[in-house]
Amino acid sequence: MSAVAETPSRPGLRLAIALAFLLAFLWELLGAMSNLLAWAGFAAVLHRSLSAFAWLVLGGGVVVPLAAYALAVLLARKRSPGTFALVLLVAFAASEALTLSLLAFFQAGIGVR
Repeated sequence: MSAVAETPSRPGLRLAIALAFLLAFLWELLGAMSNLLAWAGFAAVLHRSLSAFAWLVLGGGVVVPLAAYALAVLLARKRSPGTFALVLLVAFAASEALTLSLLAFFQAGIGVR
């Protein structure tokens, strides 16, 4: 019979990890919001409006970091601090990749009418 030694739960460490990654995700969210506001401003200066495609892609850039962080915290909330940090790191990398893909997708079909 093998006994698995359980490490004591360290909620302070997991909270610190969650807050550190929250800052990274918020930085990404700031970039998405600045893209959204800048393109809306450019369209307003040209007396035009953004297309539905543009709103969808730019809005997706705002939603992706929020959803990735929430999903990662939800999935890893009962894991060890190392696994918790690894899940958040993978979520952050995936979120960055999706955001860059959305930005490239938007620039390929800029939607100012």
